Amino acid sequence: MKCFRRCRLALVTAKVSIEGTQPLLWHHFGPDAIPLGPKAKTGKAGNDPEEWRKTVLATQKGQLYLKREYVSACLRGGAKYTSRKRGTLQPYVAATVRVLDERVLTDRWMPKDPKIDAETDLVYIDRRGVVNPGTDQRNIRYRIAASAGWKAEFTLAWDNTVVGVNEMEAVVRDAGKLVGIGSGRVIGLGRFEVKSFDAKETNATDSATSRNLGKNARKGVAAGRR
Repeated sequence: MKCFRRCRLALVTAKVSIEGTQPLLWHHFGPDAIPLGPKAKTGKAGNDPEEWRKTVLATQKGQLYLKREYVSACLRGGAKYTSRKRGTLQPYVAATVRVLDERVLTDRWMPKDPKIDAETDLVYIDRRGVVNPGTDQRNIRYRIAASAGWKAEFTLAWDNTVVGVNEMEAVVRDAGKLVGIGSGRVIGLGRFEVKSFDAKETNATDSATSRNLGKNARKGVAAGRR
């Protein structure tokens, strides 16, 4: 019985609602980015105003969404700043957390004719210079962007004997403040704040991780930078 209690999964799910504090950009590298057959060229190498059509993620009805992998990567990055004793939660989050939504829908829809650099629009084309790491040459990148205030919801599942509920909430908040989601994260884009974190425990036990963390369960960023 002792082994059973220790080895069984203590599943916890949480519905998370977030709101963007910075614009959210799309630059999905999918099959259309490098087509197998010849296609009519638009623009020129390094400056293609039609590039965004091949890198945006939208449903058939035009609703913009994020892939679950983007949320997972965001949380792993955020866990690096959430402390546990002398380390961080990053390896534990990577081991146990799953995003249950295949597509994380946003509250933004593709307009028929998105405008370039129209940052006051709900959805627009972000145009900015970037450096190609392979050639060290500057290119002009065109990406679909949702202006600040975008919203999304997703559901997480994890074992609370590995990561406690308070710890996971701290990870999500740190990820929104310090990492962000989508393209352009290194320049501060895609940042968000957590509007709600509703956790539901199923067969949950006292989390060993929460006991070990003690008073640090919600310190997050401040403790992680010491």
